[in-house]
Amino acid sequence: MKKLLLLEPVRKKGNHQFFMDWFARAWQAAGGGVKRRRAVPWPALLTIARLKLSAGLPLLFSQRPALLVPGAGYPDSFAWPYAYTHEIVPMLWDVWPRYWPRLISSLKRHHVRTFLCTSSRVCEYVRKELPHVHAVHVPEGIDPAGYLPGKDLRERPVDLLELGRQMPFFHRAAVRACREHPEWTHLSPAAEGPLLFPDFRSLCEGLASAKITVSYPRCDTHPDMAGEVETLTQRYWECMLSRTLPAGRAPQELVDLLGYNPVMEVSERNAQEQITRLLTDISSYQDLVDRNYRAALRHAPWEARLSALLPQLALLGYQP
Repeated sequence: MKKLLLLEPVRKKGNHQFFMDWFARAWQAAGGGVKRRRAVPWPALLTIARLKLSAGLPLLFSQRPALLVPGAGYPDSFAWPYAYTHEIVPMLWDVWPRYWPRLISSLKRHHVRTFLCTSSRVCEYVRKELPHVHAVHVPEGIDPAGYLPGKDLRERPVDLLELGRQMPFFHRAAVRACREHPEWTHLSPAAEGPLLFPDFRSLCEGLASAKITVSYPRCDTHPDMAGEVETLTQRYWECMLSRTLPAGRAPQELVDLLGYNPVMEVSERNAQEQITRLLTDISSYQDLVDRNYRAALRHAPWEARLSALLPQLALLGYQP
């Protein structure tokens, strides 16, 4: 059994990278050890990644603990310089298709034998390209602390909330629906301008004030980036923990995890009529958002994810 320590996540100035920090805190809460990271400027790490300087040297790391390395895309910059002297177990987010060739190259150079990723599609790809690598799907989690269950739907002041990535046909339909119903409040970020919610607290309050929040996978809103990679993102958990009604489309990973679809599906055909029907009968969806809230409390926390992951890692020969 090989000792497995979490390598402290990289932190960029002005970007708290909540998802990595949340995962790291849950790992520590579960009793996992942490290896502190030396401070290296992010531009230097990017240069190292571009030059492909990071690699694994098995003769140096055979007797050392393995390192669980949180990162995005591929592990090079996140693992440097520790990959030279330790076996690394990458834990990756945002591995979009444009990164796949580099990901495979990186996994080979680092002699990776165990790979974790929040995307099931990416795990399938790694298993196909590198059959000797154990690719483990770890569905996206979140830290529920700070999110607010808010009032019941009919008592909320904001009717429609669009955050982050917009689905163009939904936005156009929402504008038309709200034009016909001027009593409805529709919040969406401007194409250029300040963030709708500039900090975490205002984001939580904003979600808790909305009756409906729009949620589509990135493969729908940005197919040029995500291609066919449909995956669960934290926005769905944020909606469910805030008891706002998610409208759009649910990734299959979320449906599989919960055993039901927590999202009211809105397709391009008759989108305006669908939005109008949801808002004019919003109280009838209270049972669904309450069910979503209970499901999120159970399934969303990283602690729940680690309770399933730690036995898998033990079977693969790692001791946290």
